[in-house]
Amino acid sequence: MENTLRKVEEYIDGELNESEIFAFEKLLSSNNKVKRDYLLSASVNEAIMEYDVMELRDTMQDIFIEEPEVRRLQPAFNRRKMLYAAASVAMVMAVGGAVKYLQHGPNNEDIFQKFYSPYETTISYRSGNTETDRLLMRAMECYEAHDYDKALVLFEEVLKDREGDMSLNLYSGISYMEEEKYTNASKSFNEIIDHNDNLFVEQAKWYLSMCYIKTNEDKKAEVLLRELIEQKSYYKDLASKVLKDLD
Repeated sequence: MENTLRKVEEYIDGELNESEIFAFEKLLSSNNKVKRDYLLSASVNEAIMEYDVMELRDTMQDIFIEEPEVRRLQPAFNRRKMLYAAASVAMVMAVGGAVKYLQHGPNNEDIFQKFYSPYETTISYRSGNTETDRLLMRAMECYEAHDYDKALVLFEEVLKDREGDMSLNLYSGISYMEEEKYTNASKSFNEIIDHNDNLFVEQAKWYLSMCYIKTNEDKKAEVLLRELIEQKSYYKDLASKVLKDLD
């Protein structure tokens, strides 16, 4: 784990050579754990840099207000002094920004990126003779290829004939999430939960909680996460970690 995190930081900081970059990006595209670590580290770095820029701007503005004689310095000297001051202040503020982040904890976007990953296909659909069967096979192929836009079109067509297929509602809901259509995704997951008599209720509750986190509906997310814990579901440990971050 430590080696993976180190590679993530080296990649972000531009410290890898060409072959190492190629190997890391290949791993990044296929490993959800590495993807989550990368997205979290990138968001932390971005938050720190945004904080640095605002603080640096205010600090330099204060310098001009308190020390008006700085304006009378030679331009070349001004630029050099500003660069040295900026580097020093940025270094101090980076530490302060990291501390501030740790004190306040991750925001909803951080939590979403940390815990969300699309549901992997667990059901094998055999090719049939009907047009619906063929559409379903194409939909699943697009889903597995991460072509969620095309998958959605096909899932919607198949669901016209197989409205009661809860597994299709799950894959359709994930596809909506990947297309950032969270209201539509929530409808798909709620349909599974309301149906209740199927094997995908736990998955639907988990992904619906992720939708609520993404749309900043924390209370709704917390209800679902507590249900997953109380029901000792497959997602109970992840649900506990998400609740901890939300607190």
